[in-house]
Amino acid sequence: MNSMIMTNNEDGNPRLLPMDSLFNVRDLGGYAADAGHQVKWGLLFRAGDLYQPSDEDRALLEKKGIRTIVDFRGAGEVERAPDCELVTMKKTWPLSIEAGNMMDLSRVGKEVSGETLMEELYRVLPDKARPRYREFFKILSQKENVPLLFHCTAGKDRTGLAAALILSAIGVDRETIYQDYLLSGACLKDKYRAWLKQEPHLEPVMSVRRSYLEAAFTRIETDFGGMERYLGTELGVNCGLLRELYTEAF
Repeated sequence: MNSMIMTNNEDGNPRLLPMDSLFNVRDLGGYAADAGHQVKWGLLFRAGDLYQPSDEDRALLEKKGIRTIVDFRGAGEVERAPDCELVTMKKTWPLSIEAGNMMDLSRVGKEVSGETLMEELYRVLPDKARPRYREFFKILSQKENVPLLFHCTAGKDRTGLAAALILSAIGVDRETIYQDYLLSGACLKDKYRAWLKQEPHLEPVMSVRRSYLEAAFTRIETDFGGMERYLGTELGVNCGLLRELYTEAF
């Protein structure tokens, strides 16, 4: 076990899966939802890329029974770091969300600050990624697809907004959603440590900040009439069904 990587024992957070080679792999279970419910454990997992896991990492994912993987990465990302295969896996859904020129890192520190670039990206995602997130929620609405893992490269931006949308749909409060989102910062600190030693100005791009997710929520409020309307009208989400599938009384 690489002691530099955050594990359940180091952090005391049961949502974090202890990994040797993979980063930011965690269970969305256990969060309090409304009406005296909580998110069920062992059904929804978020992660960074699944490239070259250790044998122990692979075994743990298989022990969790992962049946479905949803990959938000672009074609180039997938080619550079293809997902591993799991014996439990039944279906992989490639739902590519391409950031395009928005994530041209050569702009950072010259044309734009890292914080501004990321807030700009998050303002664009609710609109740009609508078709992919709509398809994602169709997949989530089918009970046979769980346990399900969704991911991108770092598991913080495209995946982070996806997690925020899921938690919103099933009745988790906004502050808890922010805390789940910000957990990626600690989970990724070692993934980018060497890179940031060479290019420290990229730190805002390689991390998470509350203002990034706030930018997406603000866009949803101002341009789409709020979260409830965005989920129902723009993404076609049946929140009642999702709450039945993914929450339980406690």
